[in-house]
Amino acid sequence: MSHQVLARKWRPRNFVDVVGQEHVVRALANALDTGRIHHAYLFTGTRGVGKTTLARILAKALNCLGTDGKSGMTATPCGVCQSCKDIDAGRFIDLLEVDAATNTKVDEMRELLETAQYAPVSGRYKVYIIDEVHMLSKSAFNAMLKTLEEPPAHVEFILATTDPQKLPITVLSRCLQFNLKNLSPTLLAGHLAHILQTEKIPFEQPALEMIGRAGEGSARDALSLLDQAIAYGAGEVKTDQVATMLGVLDQTYLFSMLSCLANVDAKGLLAEISSLGERNVSFELTLKDLASLLARVALVQSAGADAVEGPDAARIAGVAAQLSADDVQLFYQIALLGRRDLALAPDERSGFTMTLLRMLAFKRGEVGNKGSDIGAQMPPVTGTYKTPSSNAPQTRAPESTSAELTPSKAALDKAFQALPCETPASTGVSASGLVEFDGDWPAFVLRQNFTGIASMLAKQVEFRSFAGGVLELGLADAHKHLADKAYQEKLKAALIPQLGENLRLAIKIGAAAGIASGENVSNSVASQQDRARNLEHTAAEAAIEQDPFIKNLKQDFGAEINRASIRPSSPSASITAN
Repeated sequence: MSHQVLARKWRPRNFVDVVGQEHVVRALANALDTGRIHHAYLFTGTRGVGKTTLARILAKALNCLGTDGKSGMTATPCGVCQSCKDIDAGRFIDLLEVDAATNTKVDEMRELLETAQYAPVSGRYKVYIIDEVHMLSKSAFNAMLKTLEEPPAHVEFILATTDPQKLPITVLSRCLQFNLKNLSPTLLAGHLAHILQTEKIPFEQPALEMIGRAGEGSARDALSLLDQAIAYGAGEVKTDQVATMLGVLDQTYLFSMLSCLANVDAKGLLAEISSLGERNVSFELTLKDLASLLARVALVQSAGADAVEGPDAARIAGVAAQLSADDVQLFYQIALLGRRDLALAPDERSGFTMTLLRMLAFKRGEVGNKGSDIGAQMPPVTGTYKTPSSNAPQTRAPESTSAELTPSKAALDKAFQALPCETPASTGVSASGLVEFDGDWPAFVLRQNFTGIASMLAKQVEFRSFAGGVLELGLADAHKHLADKAYQEKLKAALIPQLGENLRLAIKIGAAAGIASGENVSNSVASQQDRARNLEHTAAEAAIEQDPFIKNLKQDFGAEINRASIRPSSPSASITAN
């Protein structure tokens, strides 16, 4: 067979020829030039981005003897020495290339690694290239761990995989990992143009751009499609022929459809769809290309005309000026959903047509310009409410608002007036900067910025006396665990800036003063706050009970109020100090 496919003929033979992986090439070249060679490399990336190619070039660089046969390893292998020739031809005895997809068992891995202990026959290094390494079994991975971690000095491992997530972390930690990037359509188109110019094959640039997009980041896929296009065009690469071969359309039709959408031109849009049907293009790929074009339009709208490159940049900028940003986002989302649901349509053409008509419908209705979700908003429900009771006349229930379900301000004010110490006495500041404590402990506590344990203890105690620098406080038996010495020291430290350095704190455990005197009330801040919450909740319950609408529901339907679910709309659970 005299013909060699382009993917093999144009496989790079040195680092300079590698396309789109400059970050990996630079690291490997510097390592070779400085002699800092790792014993295990891992190349990851999707299909056709150069993993195996880079592995072979690295093997060649490690074993190159130079044109004089005496040179050491180099980042620019000569390609003419015996080692370079044998590696290019695939017959270098010290290069063992293994397909892990067909050699998954532990016995096969052990047999391979047994040869690692022997010195290379003709090269400088014995290189093991294990492709699709993620296909190895767990036992096979375990068998290679020790050799992979501490191989002989003459052994190099180069692993390649499209799915690094499946590799055990024990393998990943032993390798120097390089992630290879997908190639952009523009880069692929330029690479294909260089190849065709060298091969002296006529071509049209738009055709190469279509092949670059269809390659989806893979150089091998793009070269295979280029081979097919050359055969389809009888030695030429023409735009129309490539579009027919791929079942896609060039960007002209996409721009025409977007123009019809921008101008709300239904007839023009249907004419474009009919033209696509006559050309027998793939509607699924058309939606994909349309979404891709809309994404580029969004980039121009967000970051300016310089955000996109290529011959269509000016036309994309024109579309960006025609459509609003909301329209572009809406059309993009509809294109994605339409592509997903295309298989559910009666046929591809009707599904494609309905997708574009959906874009047109929302553009005409300006739903996208409002930034709302796809779908109509329900109008407010109006009408007359009537009770279905057979014993009562049909009457309209009075309108009720959320304000009517909330206790009135007068009711709450009346409830809070019953609380002791609710309006704290004024507390002055002495000439020394210390607070003149007047005995109103709750008001004093609420004015301070206590935090943590100090705040918790201050709110649970009640004032007993303050004389001679001694502050005596009472603490209920239920909270006696807060009388811990460390907790008291926290509270004392917080009180010293207000009451002076000579402050001494004395906390007595026992019943509250009010409870001990038979009043069944505690004057601690926490107790006052609890009573405030209870009164507020009671007022809220009373307001709901008296609401006319609630009364009608109870009377006509036997409704019951779930009191545990009642929450005052403006809770005043904490006492505020003026």
